[in-house]
Amino acid sequence: MNNDHNEFMWLDEHHEVSLDEIIQLSGLTHDELHRLVENGALIPNNPTDDSWRFNSHYLVSILTLSRLKHDFELESDSLALTLVFLERIRTLEVQLQRSQHTNSAPTIDE
Repeated sequence: MNNDHNEFMWLDEHHEVSLDEIIQLSGLTHDELHRLVENGALIPNNPTDDSWRFNSHYLVSILTLSRLKHDFELESDSLALTLVFLERIRTLEVQLQRSQHTNSAPTIDE
């Protein structure tokens, strides 16, 4: 995995990363990422183009997936399901943070 990337990037649905950038940052192979797309775990913004681009929010889950793959010697067949679970966890964490922020907002009565 390449940790020499010194640029900052917004990780949200408004910014995109290319397939090559994901490969460079994660250390996953082109074939592994292609299988993630085929299995529906990783969804490109432009699925009909030759050069796929993805929402940058995927980077956090992809980097975690890469680390888990190397640390636990995960088989390539398990990567899609693992990514689906990681994305679900990320989504639930965002919902929880929003819920906590909404519940902690001061009201007029306070």
